[in-house]
This record gives sequence, C-alpha cells and structure tokens, in this order.
Amino acid sequence: MQLRLDAADRLVELVEEQRGPVLAEDAARRLFALRQAPVALARSLLADVVETDARLAWSGDAVALAEPLGATLLLEEATYVVVDLETTGLRPGESGICEIGAVRLRGFEVEAEFETLVDPGLPIGAGASAVTGLRTEQLRGAPRPTEAVRSFLAFAGDGVLVAHNARFDLAFLDRETERLTGSRIGSPVVDTVRLARRLLAGRVTGFGLGQLAWFVDTAERPCHRALPDARATAELLLALIGLAQERGARTVADLSALASTRTRRLLDKRHLAYGAPSRPGVYR
Repeated sequence: MQLRLDAADRLVELVEEQRGPVLAEDAARRLFALRQAPVALARSLLADVVETDARLAWSGDAVALAEPLGATLLLEEATYVVVDLETTGLRPGESGICEIGAVRLRGFEVEAEFETLVDPGLPIGAGASAVTGLRTEQLRGAPRPTEAVRSFLAFAGDGVLVAHNARFDLAFLDRETERLTGSRIGSPVVDTVRLARRLLAGRVTGFGLGQLAWFVDTAERPCHRALPDARATAELLLALIGLAQERGARTVADLSALASTRTRRLLDKRHLAYGAPSRPGVYR
C-alpha cells in the first residue's frame, strides 16, 4: 500500500510540474524507470494508482489532476471529523493503532465524539508508553484495529477528515481501511499542520499541536491521548478556518489549497458506506 501512495504522490508532482496532463507512456517511464512503455502497458501499470486516488483522473491516454474534492462544499456547511490516533510506533505495518479519538463538527459546533482503545496485537514500547501513559495490558480485550477502524468510519460517514499531521494518521487508517474494503478512505482531508504553516507563519515558534493550542488558547490542551488531542485539534481547526475566511476561502477545496498545492485531496474515489458498528467505541 505504501508503494502505491508513494507512486500517487510522485504522479501528482509530475502532472503539476508539467502544468497539464502527462501522457501515460511518459508517466510510466518516469515512475517505473522503463525505456519504453507502449500505451496499453502504460495504462495497465498506472491504472491502480490513477483509479484509486481522487487527485488523479484519466484524460484520454494521459493522466491529469481531477477536480478537487469539496470544490463546491461551503466551509460553514461541511461536516468535519477531527481524528487523532495513538500508536505503538511510527511505521504502519511495524507499528499499530492503540487508540482512536474523534470529534464531529457540524455548523462549526461539536455534534458528537468517538473514543476507543484498540488492541493492535503488538506490545506498546517503552517510548510510546511513556508518551501516552498506555500499557499493553490496558488494551487486552479492546477491539482489534480493523474492527475499531470500521467503527470510526461509521462515525465519520462522508465528513471532511481533519488531523494534525494528517499524513501520519491517514497512513495507519488507510492500511486498515484497505484491509476492510480493498480501497482507501474516500473523503477530503485537511491537515492542520500545513494549514497553520500557511496562515500562522512568522507568528508562532513552532507548529506542534501543543504550541498551536497554546497560541490559539484552546480550552482543551493536548496530552498525547487521542480524544483530548482531537478536541484540541478541532478548536485549532475552527481558529484556522476563521483566518482562512479572512483570506477569502469559501469552500473546503479553498481550505485545502491554502494548506498546500499538493494537499492530499484524497485517496479513494469510491464512497465508503458502513452500517452500525458491531462493537463501537464510546459515543457522546
């Protein structure tokens, strides 16, 4: 899965560099270091990357950028699902999710919260335990990762996903979502780190969640636990949206564009629908 993500990122960069569609054979040669790539072979090699990443689309026999998700979704009308994960380490596959916390915002107000411990089937290392305060024995009997992520996705629905350093959280969530469905998460994503770098450059000493929470004076202060950190990130998001609106942002796509020209607008084109979770976390 990580190879596919890397290939998609490289392909997006290639289209942006060329400022327009890239012929499939040229893209395949660049991505896969091929001397020759007939159109049929090139399309076959690129199909899985293009067709499972919503930033990309076919334009005849060329690869182009798709219309940004959230292009017409007004900021005040969007549902935002702010998520934070605690993990046993930094690498998906080698490490696992041990806690998920999320806050759902509608009309810029908190509508519901989600929280669950997760049993990753891996021991929590001393470093991660020191940061989070979680211990391996606390996770025994908690939902396994795929079950916990299924419950989270049911909670999130088709809301705009928000995370602080979203690439990290989405890498873990995508891994489990792909196990469940064969595809990745199909929602727009806003990264509050990238957004803060654009909107608060020169005004803060750093872009860690703790530093930014202090700067915008959130009621909830982050503490390396999933739900409190998600609450703090939600407050940060609302402050950043206000600043973005002052710069003329009106839609979710505008917000993503402010965050980065390479914002991961997203991943999977197929909308994910889930029924009620069989073993949900705590809903408030």
